[in-house]
Order: sequence, then C-alpha cells, then structure tokens
Amino acid sequence: MTTPSSSPAKPRKKRSFKRRFCFGLFLFALITCLQEVVFRVCFPIPETTRFNRIRYQPLAESDPRFQPLLKRGLVYDRLFFESRPDGWSYTHRLNRFGFRERDFTIQPSPGRSRVVVVGDSITEGQGASPAETIPGRLGQKLGRGHEVLNLGVVAATLDKVTLLAAESAELLAPQTLIVVMYANDLPAPPPFSIASINSLERTSAKIRQEINAAEAQKRLPQLIRLGLRVMNDQPIYSQFFGSTIRYFAPEPDATNPFTNQPAANPKLSPELEKAMRAGEINPWLFQQSEAIPGMLNSDLRLGGSPEPFLSAIGQVCQRRNIRLIVAYVPFYGTINERYVSSLKACGMDEKTARELLSDTAYSRHSGELAEICKSLNIEFVDTAPALKKQEGTGTPQFWSFDSHPNPAGYETIAEAIFQAIGRK
Repeated sequence: MTTPSSSPAKPRKKRSFKRRFCFGLFLFALITCLQEVVFRVCFPIPETTRFNRIRYQPLAESDPRFQPLLKRGLVYDRLFFESRPDGWSYTHRLNRFGFRERDFTIQPSPGRSRVVVVGDSITEGQGASPAETIPGRLGQKLGRGHEVLNLGVVAATLDKVTLLAAESAELLAPQTLIVVMYANDLPAPPPFSIASINSLERTSAKIRQEINAAEAQKRLPQLIRLGLRVMNDQPIYSQFFGSTIRYFAPEPDATNPFTNQPAANPKLSPELEKAMRAGEINPWLFQQSEAIPGMLNSDLRLGGSPEPFLSAIGQVCQRRNIRLIVAYVPFYGTINERYVSSLKACGMDEKTARELLSDTAYSRHSGELAEICKSLNIEFVDTAPALKKQEGTGTPQFWSFDSHPNPAGYETIAEAIFQAIGRK
C-alpha cells in the first residue's frame, strides 16, 4: 500500500487564513464602530453655536470667568449654586445649547407638542432640582405628548429674555411659548433696538445654514470631524468632562460686591454677610433689599413699561401662529409676613419690609402688566393669588433668604400656568 500524500493540508491552511482574516476584519469593524460611538457620545458637536445661552447671559461681557467662554459658548458645562443659610445647593448641568439639564434638538420631536418656557433664574429653577422647576413640573402635568423646554437664564434682564423668546419662537417652532416674568424684571430697561428682532429671519436663516452644514458632516467619522474642528480652531466639547463654575464667587473675586469692603455692614446679619463674602449665598441680596421697594412701587405708566418688549415677542408669535402666555411671579416680601425677618436680616428696615405686604402700591405691577397684556392680546397669568393661598395654609413658597421659590412654590406656579393652558 502507498502512504497517503500530505497535500490535503494546504486547503486547511487556506481555510485557517480566511478565518483569521475574517475575524480580523470583524474585530476591526467592531473597534471602529465602538470608537465612533464613544467619540460621538463623549465629544458631541452641537447643531449650531449661534443659538447658545452665552448670548443671553448678562454677566458674559463683564465677568472675567466668562471671557474664555464667549467664543466657545456654554456647552455641557456646570454652574454651581448654593444658599448655605437656606440649606440647599445644586449644580446646573447645561445641555448642548447651554440651558439647564435636558438636551433637545432644534427640530421638534415628531408627534409631540413643544412648549418653550423662557425667563430668568425663576425659570431656570435656582434653588430646586431639574424635576422641581417650573418647566419640570409643567412637563409632568402635561404628560408625554408634550415636550417642555427650560430656557431659563439666571440674571437675564427683560431685554435679554425678549431676544431669547423671539429667537426661540423663530427657531424652535414651539406650539406654546411661556414668558415667566419675575418682580425684579420691572420697571423694564430702556427699549432696546427693535432691529435685532426685525432681523430674526436673517439670523434664523444663518443658523439653519449652520445646522444643514453640520447635518451633512454627520456622514463623516466623528474623529475626522473633530480633527477638522481642531484645524479650524473650533472648540471641542465634552459631555462628561465639562468644567464646573461657581456662579457666586467668594471675595476677593472682582464679581463679589464685598471685595474691597473690609468693614462689616451694620445693616446685615453677621451670619449672612459672612456667607455672602464666602460666595455661599447670593452676595447681591443686600443690594436687592435696598432697590426692590422702589422698583415695586414704580408706576409703569410713567416709565419702564414692558410693552415694547412684549409687543416684539407677540409679533413673532403671531407670525408663527404660536400661543403666547406671560406669567408673573411676585416678590416674596409681598406674599406673607413670614419673610419680614428674612428681609430685615438682608438689610431692609423692618418698617419697609412690613409695608411691602400691607401697602398695595408694592403689588401694583401685576395689575398694570395684566392691562398691557390685554391690550396686546396676550394671555396673562398672575401667580400671586395661588402663592398667597398656599402660604395661608402654612406652606412656605419661598426660601427664607435666597428669595427664590422653593420646590413647593415652583409647583404652585407651574399649576397656575397649567390651569391657564387648559383654559383654551
């Protein structure tokens, strides 16, 4: 018998090589896909940088901490707020457009009614978790069929809020736009140039061009897109490695009003002043206690009317067939006498603190604002009656010193707005 030939071993080698090649190809594809997912999740690229919180943040141009952010915008950063005397602290995690928490896209989610809530720190929800804010509570009440966006910006003045509201109406295509006005928004600043509102269509067109260009680039691998941004000196954003900014800096930071004021303020509670100097509570509360009585007692018919601002927003909403609601939140000193001692600790004399509650002149703005909204055919919600009612049951609606609503107060405000939405 002849011995078998060894030639059959060659096909086995070929099959083994094919297996290794296919396995290597599979492994390469798997690593490439995983890398793409990791880079897209960790280093996302916003649809546009033209629509960003930094454009509406009044501190952006004067606060040295914000100077480096003017070019890159506020994207996936973190803002730390606290009021140690009130016992709370929250880190506001910003989304791709610099607004609080929940991420969203320019294009509305299909099958859902979009509701945009615009305003200052009351809207953003200073002193509450994301779910406890006005937009957070409103979203829970409206249900899954609605997409509620929180476009609050701490310290935004009425001119900034107006620009944000008008651009949001033009760009985000909401069915309902809610402008939350706090007591310190009035009297309004001098009317800004309406040219910025009239040019909204051109601005929106530029933003959409930027969005379309970003959409076309999505076909490229994320690593290549990031490389192109580096080559073009464009910022790289990280969803997980963003910086945390203490919004109220301690002295000797230039943004703290107590810097270069070594002497103690005899009008302030020593404990509060210590916290203000340390940035552990809003250091501007003393200035607020001095200014707020005159602000609340001003006659809007003689100056400081918000009518030009609301009219500008109303025109954009009417053109886009958007329902516009203005909600007014009062100053806590006009709601219940429990806050008299708090205002006194913040530097207000007791007589004035008590007059805020007893003298109706300090509550005049809600009525004047209601008349202005009526003349402009804008829906108006005064949340003061609901807040007073809850205070009457023994449930505090505001923090003692910070002067923002607490979670219970935000719930009351959201309920009042929810009831207004349901009336139509």
